Amino acid sequence: MKMVEKNRPVSEKYLQTLLTYYEEEISGESYFYCLSEHFSEKEKTILLARIERIAARTVEPLLKKYSLVARDPEVLHQEGLSHVEQHQCYSWHQFMTYIVERYPAYLDEFEDLEAMAPIEDIVALKRLTEHEIVVIDFAHKELAGDEDSVAPLMRYLS
Repeated sequence: MKMVEKNRPVSEKYLQTLLTYYEEEISGESYFYCLSEHFSEKEKTILLARIERIAARTVEPLLKKYSLVARDPEVLHQEGLSHVEQHQCYSWHQFMTYIVERYPAYLDEFEDLEAMAPIEDIVALKRLTEHEIVVIDFAHKELAGDEDSVAPLMRYLS
């Protein structure tokens, strides 16, 4: 275990999970940018990619704090692209339904990460969790036909 401020222990599981989730946000950015070519809702899909990048940036100071090094960005980019094929044939409605049904599990994972974290990391991790909340909210609004569905995304980006 590494020690951080105030002699608080940080588990290797926490550090590995933090790094993994960071890398998943980087690959998620590539995933959404590539998917933007498959949907007529290109601008909205690009907003989702931007959300992934901001979420990653939120935890970059934690990676630095713990001297964690992510894998090569090109490897992460390719990982993101590898997930596109399974969704590129979806209609926009099917994709939004997928987000509404699948992404709440990510919330559970982020909350588990928060539970492992030292108190001083919680602010950044809450912001990471929040990105998933706004994406799910956006998808619900899209499915409901809300004309202002991007509002949660825009608030997160501001």
